[in-house]
Amino acid sequence: MMLVTGLALVGFGRDAGEGKTETAPAAEETWTPLFNGRNLDGWYTFLQKHGKNHDPDRVITIEDGSIRLYKHAADKSDVVMGYIGTEKEYGDYHLRFQYRWGTKKFQPRYALKRDAGLYYHIVGPDAVWPKSLQFQIQQTDVGDLLALYGFQLDTWIDPKTKGDDPPTFLDLGKGGVPRVLGGKGIGYQKRLPGEFEVDGWNTGEIIARGDTTTHILNGHVVNHGRNIRVVDPSDPKSAKPITKGRIALEIEAAEMDFRKVEIRMLNDGAK
Repeated sequence: MMLVTGLALVGFGRDAGEGKTETAPAAEETWTPLFNGRNLDGWYTFLQKHGKNHDPDRVITIEDGSIRLYKHAADKSDVVMGYIGTEKEYGDYHLRFQYRWGTKKFQPRYALKRDAGLYYHIVGPDAVWPKSLQFQIQQTDVGDLLALYGFQLDTWIDPKTKGDDPPTFLDLGKGGVPRVLGGKGIGYQKRLPGEFEVDGWNTGEIIARGDTTTHILNGHVVNHGRNIRVVDPSDPKSAKPITKGRIALEIEAAEMDFRKVEIRMLNDGAK
């Protein structure tokens, strides 16, 4: 387990899977809000049945500096799902956000764990669910790494979980063995085991530097991959490196709040 503390963290390089980090004085960090706490300027919505920027069910409410999901929906009712996406693409960044669970759950996921997520490197048209990578936000599974619909990357897993579906991340420096994640459908990798999620507000972070990604939950590095690419399963030589894309907050039939969605560019990564 790697614990990251304070604001000295600036990112992980190509050797992050070997437990190496890069640090810089906290004073050098400049965070910019992606969500301004008042409205969705710079974002758009995409919902099942309703499409882009149309929310007749009032799925999304801005209140007290937070994005509240499903405030107006009755517990156990049928709801639409989707996401809130950035209008711009981003690459080479350190992203952080806070989330907390509400109490209500809805169909079609009422019998399942509370679930949401943060999509990043979204490419192509809007869809539920989009072609992207995902920082999973699901109770007991926060920080899992998903590669959706052609996304593929190199990572490491605990050899004891090699036969599991899905296997579990383990640092190369801690005995992890190489694995290729994704490339077809939805590829899934569980985060490093541990009791990292807390009651109330939790902080998730994504460091997307070049073609690498690192997932952090409440200061703990829980997943990592590199050589991010999109492939056509029918053509092994089709791999195209991916280093940027849109970012989106997933909406998936559970009452929850997001706030303090902030980004720090590692280079001039806003496109």
